[in-house]
Amino acid sequence: MITVRATKKLNFEFNGYKFSINQGEELLFAEDVFKLLPEQIRESFKQTSTKLPPIYEGENLNGKTIFVFMQGAIGDVLCSTVALRELKRRYPRAKLWVAVSGRAKPVLEKLPYIDRLLPHPTLLRDVLKANYIVRAVEMVNTPSFDNLNMVKWFLWKLRLYFAEDETPDVYVDHKVVEELRPVFEEIRRLSGGKKVLLFHYLASSVHRTLPPKMLKDLEEYISKEYVPVVCSLPTEDIVVETSLDIYGIKAANLSYLMKDLRYLVAAVYLSDVVLTTDTATLHIAGGLKKPTVAISGPIEIFNTAGTYPTVIPVRANYTGQTCKSPCGIHAIGEPCPEAKLKNQFYSPCFENIPPKVIYYALRDAELTTQEDYPKPERCPLCQNSSNFSLFEVINGYRIFECPSCGLQFSYPRRAMDYDQAYEGETEGLLEFTQIPYTSYLDAQEEELERKKWERLPRFNVLLPILSLIPKGKLLDVGCSTGNFLLIAKKFGFDVYGMDAGEKAVEIARKKYKLKVVKALTFDELPEDYRGPYKVITAFEVIEHLEEPMKFLNEIYSMLEEGGFVILSCPSYFKFENMALSYRKFKWWWGDYPPNHINRFKPWTLFYALKLAGFKEVVVFTEPLLTGTVLEGITPKAVQLKDNQNRIINLTPQTVAYIILENLKPLYVNARLLGNFQFAIGVKGDSGINWEKVLQDSIAISCADIMWPH
Repeated sequence: MITVRATKKLNFEFNGYKFSINQGEELLFAEDVFKLLPEQIRESFKQTSTKLPPIYEGENLNGKTIFVFMQGAIGDVLCSTVALRELKRRYPRAKLWVAVSGRAKPVLEKLPYIDRLLPHPTLLRDVLKANYIVRAVEMVNTPSFDNLNMVKWFLWKLRLYFAEDETPDVYVDHKVVEELRPVFEEIRRLSGGKKVLLFHYLASSVHRTLPPKMLKDLEEYISKEYVPVVCSLPTEDIVVETSLDIYGIKAANLSYLMKDLRYLVAAVYLSDVVLTTDTATLHIAGGLKKPTVAISGPIEIFNTAGTYPTVIPVRANYTGQTCKSPCGIHAIGEPCPEAKLKNQFYSPCFENIPPKVIYYALRDAELTTQEDYPKPERCPLCQNSSNFSLFEVINGYRIFECPSCGLQFSYPRRAMDYDQAYEGETEGLLEFTQIPYTSYLDAQEEELERKKWERLPRFNVLLPILSLIPKGKLLDVGCSTGNFLLIAKKFGFDVYGMDAGEKAVEIARKKYKLKVVKALTFDELPEDYRGPYKVITAFEVIEHLEEPMKFLNEIYSMLEEGGFVILSCPSYFKFENMALSYRKFKWWWGDYPPNHINRFKPWTLFYALKLAGFKEVVVFTEPLLTGTVLEGITPKAVQLKDNQNRIINLTPQTVAYIILENLKPLYVNARLLGNFQFAIGVKGDSGINWEKVLQDSIAISCADIMWPH
């Protein structure tokens, strides 16, 4: 922020306002806004050092005046309404003054909790009447703004942190709604009663704009349910019409009706579903709690839509020659570097999103607005009865979280049809994932097969542990073709296995001569497979089960006294999730129903095994390795200067190498950041110093994988 004094009387139009400034009057500007003044006007001001009111740091505001100094696009200012509303809720006797650009002024001018709207720049005499000031002008391309959710950024700036409702306030002009309603009703009538899908593909920066062809590719999936309409603001209209013509897109272009922002709000209000990219339309739809799909490539979509319960985020899963999505580039005036490298206009990461994924996301978005839907009465693990938080809607399922044990679980409970899974048949989004149910087809000769699986991090970390555990009968649940059984047999265990896949069981029996039976539950086991066992293992099984606690209780009963259970499942707090928060609607991974119907945090696994009766329980993950670090970060190119002012350009690949080399001590010591999570339970006392064993096992495994002996 800077303060300036007029050296002469000035009359000018700027930033959406008309100004009449007397000589000697002072104004408060954001520095970048001041630079946008025409040179002749800018030279008529002289910078001053007038002392401003103190920056607000969370003091009690009742009876005080707070001045919020903003400069943002329409979408940014919509996000600010959450914090402004929450401030007045907490301090009803405070006076709230806000300065904003003329373009964004319509967003705020009808809101009842704002006591006074001021222009940007603002006369200093008005600013000095406030008790506190909030500086909210350092937005795009600043570290805090580009890496925080926008709603959370404003809450942080106003020292509020949380709000009762974290969706924007959107003023709906119902006169405009009634003006547009006949048009929308006619579209529904002509389409035979289909739902209206508002498609807004333009963003404020070209590299975040969706390729119009995306809508064309969507037509075969949405045509039976939705009729698309395009409602872009007047300055975008010519671009829209040209795009529709070029690609032959069957959509009603209503852009000619969009006279100003009020009309775009009304169009979102009248639509049934919204499909958009990172722009004002997203925040309008989020504020109106409209079922919405927000598509993002360059930007992490949590930063724009993370607090909107009716928005389904669809991310790109793209790695190119110069970048990996999300690259984090927020605003540039040209196509992204990857697009220019490929001689194209639109960012290539968008092309990575299959149109059918977007269709499934639209269906999930509609589920988010249903008020009457089945809700769980009890946690399927700890049996706690509580109000369960809705965490995510994905692939037609709702995922809830238990506040007692931390389990995330789908409801209603329905596991995958495993006969279909082993034939390679999947449901919905799962057709775009690499689910290893058919891995049995790659079975090699016994020694090669065993060595291949010993190199796998999630089995390699167990090798030191297997050397310590007393030998005896071992049952592997979900054994597939017997890959782990081959390893356990090498360590001296008498191995048995069970699996739901008939072909996998056949390979285990005939190719490796293993004692394996086809069974989906313990009740289906032959009598001589009922135990007792010294060790029972179940790798990537418990996340698939409708009754996980029953499963653990049955394992406990089948173990001999002093016996061991070793479980594994996807790690909730793996490095990628820690770095990027939990990525909701991660459609390419498969950690969702009906494939995975449970998600375990470390303490959830610990608690579950204790609840089943195990006396000793330890939880850990496979090692954090080089490749998994790069799943959680997007290395950027760096420009350095040496002592002689020479420029050194470091490519993203070079930066990644430097990061990984310097993080190697973390790999050999990381206890909970790997991609797969383990729990060991002992029925009684083992006499093993588990802390030392796990520390050594992870370090040795990491060395074995990165620097083979």
